[in-house]
Amino acid sequence: MVHKGKGLMIVILIVILALCYNYMPVDSMVHTTAPSLRISVEEARMKRFGLIIDVRTPKERSELGYLPLSIPISLGSLEKEIPLDISNKNTPILIYSNGDSRAEKAAARVYRMGYHRVSYIDGTYLQLLPGSK
Repeated sequence: MVHKGKGLMIVILIVILALCYNYMPVDSMVHTTAPSLRISVEEARMKRFGLIIDVRTPKERSELGYLPLSIPISLGSLEKEIPLDISNKNTPILIYSNGDSRAEKAAARVYRMGYHRVSYIDGTYLQLLPGSK
């Protein structure tokens, strides 16, 4: 009889441990991945941004031009430079690159830093210029 009680206790303990293993604290259940941050060129033209970030290389920026009032910040410098350039995390931010994935990656990183009003465009800055299509 004592052995049956110990066996039952062991089974209960294993079940409790299994449940604890799958336990996830409420804090970690919060959605930590960025929602879709992509906006169309048309949407970007209609919005006002407190900061426009060019994540291309200095060579690309000098050879291909850049959007007036945009600031160059490389992907590797985002975490260091963003708080220096803008302290209000509610400021709308637009990020662009050369039509590649750098703008999307940068926007996701900036979002994870707490700047939830960040957006990026898939295209180049040329599409944002007046008269472009």
